[in-house]
This record gives sequence, C-alpha cells and structure tokens, in this order.
Amino acid sequence: MQQLLDAFEAYLAGEKGYSPRTQAAYRRDLAQWLDFLGYMGDAAALDAGRDQVRRFLALVRRDAFAAGRPRKPSLSDRTVARKLSTLRAFYRWLNRTGRLAANPAALVQVPRTGRALPLFAEEGWVHRMMALPDTTTPRGLRDRAVLELLYGTGLRLAELRGLVRDDLDLRGGLLRVLGKGNKERLVPVQGEASRWLERWLAHLGPATGDAPLFPGRDGPLGRRTIQRIVERALGQVATLARVSPHVLRHSFATHLLDRGADLRAIQEMLGHASLASTQVYTHVTTEKLKAVHRKAHPRG
Repeated sequence: MQQLLDAFEAYLAGEKGYSPRTQAAYRRDLAQWLDFLGYMGDAAALDAGRDQVRRFLALVRRDAFAAGRPRKPSLSDRTVARKLSTLRAFYRWLNRTGRLAANPAALVQVPRTGRALPLFAEEGWVHRMMALPDTTTPRGLRDRAVLELLYGTGLRLAELRGLVRDDLDLRGGLLRVLGKGNKERLVPVQGEASRWLERWLAHLGPATGDAPLFPGRDGPLGRRTIQRIVERALGQVATLARVSPHVLRHSFATHLLDRGADLRAIQEMLGHASLASTQVYTHVTTEKLKAVHRKAHPRG
C-alpha cells in the first residue's frame, strides 16, 4: 500500500502538476482513510466497498474519527466533500492503472456545499494600505512592491513566490506566471505595480535571470513573510474577519468587475480553469448592489 501511495503522489506531482500543499492534503486524507479501515477492522483499501466509504464520511462529518487529533465540532460539508474527492481521485487512478476494477467512491453522493462569497477590500482601504510601508527603507520598498503586485495582478501567494527576474517584462508590461497544474499564463503589469517593481529592481541591482524576484534568506521570500506583509498593512485599514494575500486577489477581481471588465478576461488573468470559478465575483457585485438598494431606497 505504501508503494501505491508513493506512486499516486508521483502521479499528482508529475502528470497533474499539483502543488506540494495540494499533495499534502491528498496524503492526509488518504492516511485518515487507511487509519479508519484499520480502526474498523475492515479489509485493505483495495477491497473497500461503497458502504465503507459512506461510513467513513459519516464518522468524519461528526469528527468521531479524527486520525489522532482531539475531538472538535463537526467538520464542514466542504471539508467532507474534499475528502470524498480525494478518495474518488485515488480509486480512479487505481482503475486507470489496472490495479482495481471498481471505484467504491464513485457513486457516493457529494455533500451539498454552499459557496461562501470571497472577502475583498474596499478600494479606499487598498489606497490607504499602499501608503503604509516606509519606502525609504529596503524592507518598506519590498513590502510596497509585494502589495502592489498582489493587488495589481491578482496572483496567488505561491505564484508570487515562484517568480524569477526573467518572468517580468516591464517594457512590455507583462508578467509570466506559472499557476496551478504548471499552466503558464501572461498577466498585465501596469500602473503603480509596474512603477514600484521598477524601483524594487533598481534596489536589487544586477542578477541572473533565474534569481527570485523577491529573494529571502535562502531562495524566494517565505510564505509566512508574505502573509505578514499583507496582515501588517491591510490589517491596519480594513475591517475584515481575516486578511491574507488571497483577499488582495479577490479585491483585484472584484474591482475589475465593478469597473466593467469582461468576465472572460478576469478568468484568464486569475488563471481559473473554469469560468464557474470566476463567476463567484458576479455574486459579490450583486450583493453590493443589493446592500446599496437596502440602504438608500425609501422602502428598501
């Protein structure tokens, strides 16, 4: 079984191009599934049936079986659906590679999950946030360039970390981004983002084309450092339940849509494989319109 899990993880990394974080999530879900089978005294994973999958999901939903974690409130439908998706993908791979004829997770119903609207920052908050870093210092200059790039392009945190010097073409106003599934896309870099990146590059000085655009102590700037940059700046001006680099990605898409950008163009810039993923931002703008109506209309 360990050999199968190793081969499946190699498939996720090589053929599917999943990130290390996504691979780790699959690995955790499968470890919990195997622990469940052992705990219940059931057959090996290759002999598991649909009833065992259903029982596993029912216990996971109540968090009655939590793979060594302390008991806590029930898991969300979204988390349960992700675990089922992991099992389906694993058994589908076993089918394709001739190791198993049936997929016990195939006909198990996915829990219905309501899609939460993405958090985004108001435009005024973004403008105030950008003025906070002390750009007379190298650290402040770096922070401003990171903030401008995240908001100006809608990059994911991992995509920003993966950028090297050769990915940026300031003269052409374009950025080459390697997104999910190792899919490459071009994103416009203009206006304030371009100007602050130019200042940042001037501070860095000459380097090879494969040098990180935002270097850290050993390789690219750390994930937690980037998160702190956003938390430190956006957290001072925004009244949100949480702040993160992804909030700036949501803000990028929401503000473009508010100002009339085409949904397909936003999809391409965000690197969404499906337009359905981008359409959530239309719900955001609709909710904003409804809020304005409720507040302003005499009988709202």
